[in-house]
Amino acid sequence: MKTNHPRRPHRNSEIGDSAAHASPGAPAAPDTAWIAVGEIVGAFGIRGEVKVLPQTDFPDRFARTPTLYLGDARAPRAVQSARQHQRIVLLKLDGVDDATAAQRLRGLTLWIPEAERMPLIEDQFYLHDVVGLKVVHVNGQPLGEVVDFITGSGNDLFVVRATPGGRDVLLPAVREFIRELDIPGGVLRVDPIPGLFDDQSENAADSSNPDELVPADDTSVTDTTNSRDS
Repeated sequence: MKTNHPRRPHRNSEIGDSAAHASPGAPAAPDTAWIAVGEIVGAFGIRGEVKVLPQTDFPDRFARTPTLYLGDARAPRAVQSARQHQRIVLLKLDGVDDATAAQRLRGLTLWIPEAERMPLIEDQFYLHDVVGLKVVHVNGQPLGEVVDFITGSGNDLFVVRATPGGRDVLLPAVREFIRELDIPGGVLRVDPIPGLFDDQSENAADSSNPDELVPADDTSVTDTTNSRDS
């Protein structure tokens, strides 16, 4: 995906909608990459339902996913039912038939194979896909690499390991600074405020041609919509 106007990234670990291709209870391939979609936070009722705190922007995915994988062992469990209850999901898994069994699962992370992540519409992206991108000034000067991101109630932040020096710079993920996001190309092209990275970056920004920049507006790259389904 390549976009000059990035918008609405998903901060989740969620990654999957092709779960329908998996057979319930089937083990995943050994080389599978995993995405967290939720955490079991307790039991609900007496019939084995568990309370799940979603780590995904798509909580309805639980009702459409035939198999979830539990804990560090990625143990497959077929999904019998799923329903939303306020901010949590009430989930019934195969083989969990009473409150005691459900309570034993508390604290376990629920995973899906990366291939099953939810598809995104054009110009959307998952935040974890930004990690590893080379950060380049709009004038072509290398600035560093995205090594992490920070989410919160305000704008998301890209943590950029600056070159040279190796210090971490917090780059707001807003249109004002993000001019091009090219995930397939591995590049994040930015127009940071003078001095955000270093004096050299400030001089580079002063020498860039504004006519060559992609138009920006004040809209944040992010919204408050989660590697969590990633």
